Amino acid sequence: MLSMTRSPRKLAPGPALRAALRQLLRESARAVDAFDHDPAGQAHFLRTRVKRLQSLCRLVPRGGGWRGKFLPPCRDLKDLFAETRDATIIQGLADKYAPGEAHHSRAALRPNLTKARHLCDYAAGLLAEYPDWVTMEWADIADRAVGTYRAAREGWKEARRGSAPDEAFHGWRRRVKRLLYQCEYLGGRARLVRFTRRADRLGETLGDIQDVCMAEAWLKKQRGLKVPPDLPRSREALRREALRSAPALLASRPGDFRRMLG
Repeated sequence: MLSMTRSPRKLAPGPALRAALRQLLRESARAVDAFDHDPAGQAHFLRTRVKRLQSLCRLVPRGGGWRGKFLPPCRDLKDLFAETRDATIIQGLADKYAPGEAHHSRAALRPNLTKARHLCDYAAGLLAEYPDWVTMEWADIADRAVGTYRAAREGWKEARRGSAPDEAFHGWRRRVKRLLYQCEYLGGRARLVRFTRRADRLGETLGDIQDVCMAEAWLKKQRGLKVPPDLPRSREALRREALRSAPALLASRPGDFRRMLG
């Protein structure tokens, strides 16, 4: 969770949001500098920070043009470390579902750290190009969060259709995680804290589904390895769990969610 000494509601809304984005970029840059000391850990940390960064920048109102410039370097930065992330996940999945067979996995290439540092610096410079930090209102930020809530509800609708593909659950997970990161930032009221906990639990379940799908896909690519029969059953059980827990988070109307933000 993004740490702040005071709730962003008690600070000037625009400068508080800009400071949060700047802090996430600083933490990302430090992860780049520390990468060689712990590639798996720093890749995971950096990607999490950039996902938060992408989520929070979507709270910026009237910023479509600015986001069009800010989001691409964030995406490129995150993607630089995707291979390291994937290799780490596959290693863990192989140890779990095919013990002793991790040698089938290809080691990840070292990411271009010089490019990563440049992307951090470039994105930080773009923060100054948004013109309305000072005049931004709390209501503007909250209204943007309602759009994220609507998107998460739409993802739920797509996932609960009969025979929904794995991609529907993966897309739903991205929307729920975006909602989680924004609610963690917005913080404050007890109802929102409870809501955030539910979003976190649902995001974890959807993440488990993604891990199972990755394991199944990896095993199918390996010669001589079979998909354990409990793997598809586990995926279906996790799907049911996610759909069963979704109403507590997403059944309310967007207007009710907006009132919860205050």
